[in-house]
Amino acid sequence: MKYSKLILILFTGLILSLGASEAKKAIEKRIAPVGSVCVQGEDCGTTVVETVSDSSGARSGEDVYSGACATCHNIGLAGAPKFADASSWGARPDKGIEALTASVKNGLNGMPAMGMCMDCSDDELSLAVQHMLDSI
Repeated sequence: MKYSKLILILFTGLILSLGASEAKKAIEKRIAPVGSVCVQGEDCGTTVVETVSDSSGARSGEDVYSGACATCHNIGLAGAPKFADASSWGARPDKGIEALTASVKNGLNGMPAMGMCMDCSDDELSLAVQHMLDSI
């Protein structure tokens, strides 16, 4: 009788330890890294692909306007002066291109800084402002 209890306890312990081992393996599998980082200069076993940026120069004012400004300025969203609608511009054109470009760059009222064109240069912003002024 004593031996049967001892065997039962040992067998139960063995089963429980096997289950714990499987649970540990499952946890390790779930938290294993999904990728790796290759630092420049290290041999990572893959071919390095060079990226090429567009070197066509500055975008036109029309391109910048179409890509970043048109959404709000076509309909006058949040008080934005409408494209090709002189009455909605009021006295803004009298401020000059430099002041208007500064407003675009820094943001004004409902317009966010850079007019949502985070990769635009100052020259491109100025071209977009000039494009809008030319429309009125």
